[in-house]
Amino acid sequence: MKLMDVKLLVSAILALPFVSVAAVECGDTITTAEILTEDILNCGSTPALTIEGPTGSLDLNGFTLECGGGAAIGIEVLGNSAVLSNGMIDGCNIGIFVNGDGFHSVQSMTVQDGLSTGIWLVSENNIVNGSTVTGAFDRGIDLNGANNSAIGNSLVDNLGAPFSGITISGDNAFVAQNFCDDNNEGGIVIEPSSGGLVVQNIVTNNGQAGISMEGGNQSNYLVTGNIATGNPDGDLVDPNPDACMSTNIWYGNIFDTADPSCLE
Repeated sequence: MKLMDVKLLVSAILALPFVSVAAVECGDTITTAEILTEDILNCGSTPALTIEGPTGSLDLNGFTLECGGGAAIGIEVLGNSAVLSNGMIDGCNIGIFVNGDGFHSVQSMTVQDGLSTGIWLVSENNIVNGSTVTGAFDRGIDLNGANNSAIGNSLVDNLGAPFSGITISGDNAFVAQNFCDDNNEGGIVIEPSSGGLVVQNIVTNNGQAGISMEGGNQSNYLVTGNIATGNPDGDLVDPNPDACMSTNIWYGNIFDTADPSCLE
């Protein structure tokens, strides 16, 4: 290999972000790129782990973080632009709490058997995709901050009190290609907010409504291209008094029942 080629190769390697494979322990705050090397079980710290961007990221590498007594939050994400991926969180009150300044990414995570919310996005401009939430006692995914996205996730068998699959309460949410099935209460619940897109989701066999607006004062929503069937309290539900003439557009959905009937 020529000397110039060697120099270029060395320069390219040095430019790569450093990834640590040192042991991550219960209660750690992660500020560099880390890869988990073993399960973290019965962790009683709260949060059990903290990831702080922009330099912090965690690849769970297929391993599990399990909450023990006292751990109210599994993983809290702070700062901005942190990345969490590729593992399981089990038995936490809140599985993943996405906080800080936003622009975080949660990818390919499984959150199960939580006492409250699976993945809770309270800051803005975050994305959760390719993840599964099951067995949550309250909400599977909660999009609380503005400009948050949930894409390609699976919400199954969540218990729901009062909500179940995906809850939207922040403005300008993007909820697409998610699978919400057999949750105890609602599939996708839209609370008072505006400007959201609910597109190409499959929402089936939930215990109450499929895709529903709750509490009134929703505006400028586009709900289109979804499949919503087998939901006993209605597949598409908008209780706003002006539902047939409002700024919310329900169009091109596949469903069995709608309330009011002008939804389509």
